[in-house]
Amino acid sequence: MLLPISEIKSRLKKIKLIVSDVDGTLVNNSNQIGELTKELVPKLKKKGILFSLASQRIYSSLIPIATSLDIDIPLISLNGALVKGRGGEVLSKAVINPKKVEKAVTMAQKTLVRVALCYNDEIIYTDDNSVLKDFMSRVGTTYRLVDSYDKYMDDVLEIILMGNDKASVKNIMSKMKFPFNFSLKLKYYRSNSMDKVYNLEILKKGVSKKTGLQVLAKHLGIKKNEVVVFGDWYNDRDLFDFGGMNVALNNAVPELKDKAHHITEKTNDEDGVGDFLKLLYDSVS
Repeated sequence: MLLPISEIKSRLKKIKLIVSDVDGTLVNNSNQIGELTKELVPKLKKKGILFSLASQRIYSSLIPIATSLDIDIPLISLNGALVKGRGGEVLSKAVINPKKVEKAVTMAQKTLVRVALCYNDEIIYTDDNSVLKDFMSRVGTTYRLVDSYDKYMDDVLEIILMGNDKASVKNIMSKMKFPFNFSLKLKYYRSNSMDKVYNLEILKKGVSKKTGLQVLAKHLGIKKNEVVVFGDWYNDRDLFDFGGMNVALNNAVPELKDKAHHITEKTNDEDGVGDFLKLLYDSVS
């Protein structure tokens, strides 16, 4: 439910933590952070307001962004599967059972669906059955070509499946749901960055950006009403369920806007995050 700007300003005076999605939110469509955001994040930090990231990306690909914004608190990566500090300390890590990884890989290899594994802190893929490399390059992800997935089943945090055939992706989803529904979380959605590409993300049950934020907030000793979150896409729905102040970018999908307390006037290409940070900075100055 959207809140009046007067109430937004009042609530902002209590904020101690800002958590932002990255792609389609914090960065523009050229993978760049807005100048106003880069200026205000360090200034807010001096006022005791911290900034972190909650992203689908792997941890190592978030480091350049965190460095450019002088973020020194833990980051939420892989949609909550890994919450890790800048010094390497792991706050939480959700590894998928190797047998379930094997089943997903086997099914994908029998179809036109492409599969990649988020193994430890990199994405691995095979030459004959890979996630599109230009997608991974564009989002700054570390990826590695391997001969086979056989040696990489034991430390998988997320399975990513992508395909142009919607029915094939959905078929894999239905087969993974049973008998693994009680131990796996499956999320199907249309790609935000690639036309006519359908994604299926498989995580350990109970993992989400929301659970990642819960771990981070507890670690920092911060309450729900002291948190602002930014998002734009379907995989930010869990983040908006945390219980903080929800800010949707102008370019966000309608479903996320319905959950928002505030919608920015500007898109991610216009530094919508920076525009709201200015409102926050002015409210606490």
